[in-house]
Amino acid sequence: MNKRIITLLTITICMVLLTACGPPKQKIPVSTNPLGAVIYADGKKICTSPFSVSFDKQSDHLLTIVKEGYEQVDLEITRQFMPDEAIRDGIITGVLTGGDPEDIGKEVAKEMDEQERTGEAYELQPDIVTVTLTPKK
Repeated sequence: MNKRIITLLTITICMVLLTACGPPKQKIPVSTNPLGAVIYADGKKICTSPFSVSFDKQSDHLLTIVKEGYEQVDLEITRQFMPDEAIRDGIITGVLTGGDPEDIGKEVAKEMDEQERTGEAYELQPDIVTVTLTPKK
């Protein structure tokens, strides 16, 4: 087999393995001052701070931080579209398949659609959460 076909097969296998594991996730470190606050992710108790919460990138999320004697903090974790990776992957696939510029453009569009559908084209923001809790009055 020629090198181009082997490379294309390797990329395809890696993409299948990565997408077969479920929706892409992103870890978001959460710390509080004072430490030991209870962290809820989308209404479910997860842990106490400090901790890294793992969210799927297919939707927005709600992070709730609670500690006795302090005001509750609700923080929305939102998706931001990041097309750079999809564009890069489409160009690489188009070049590896020996496509002309029109074919490369089609690969870029196809890759962007796929990564938007799976959630890979998104990053969750904020990507680090640091909260100073306010004492209740």
